[in-house]
Amino acid sequence: MKLFTENQVLYGSDPATCPVRAVEAYIEALVAAHKEAGLDSGPLFVRVDRHDRVAARMHRRGRPIGDPLGRITPEAAAEVVNRLADRAGLEGDWTGHSLRRGFATAARAAKHDMIRIGRTGGWADGSKSLAGYMEDADREADSPLVGIGL
Repeated sequence: MKLFTENQVLYGSDPATCPVRAVEAYIEALVAAHKEAGLDSGPLFVRVDRHDRVAARMHRRGRPIGDPLGRITPEAAAEVVNRLADRAGLEGDWTGHSLRRGFATAARAAKHDMIRIGRTGGWADGSKSLAGYMEDADREADSPLVGIGL
């Protein structure tokens, strides 16, 4: 697995939406939840039960199933994103990938370089999917109809 040490997550200008502050608060709550569950370590994104507690390791017929460390599945992460988008009143179909694509298109709309966006988001240089996202973001700004007096 390649680690992207060149990318630093920065504090946001609004504390209510700051990703660093959000993760710090989440980790603080997660450490407390782990202590309550008798755990001293584990993954950052974990399964939770219907009471919002760290879920116990799953077993079927006495054998462990699922991720042995209790990591959340990609499907469950997508469900969380969709539920939160719903609560926020956002329309459309949302998945975990929506966050990644949204980052790319928002960064491009803010005029950031495509190569830096790709490397920050973990896309390979020359990625066709990233180029498609950039095309979506650039469609209006780069339109030949802009600035010709129509």
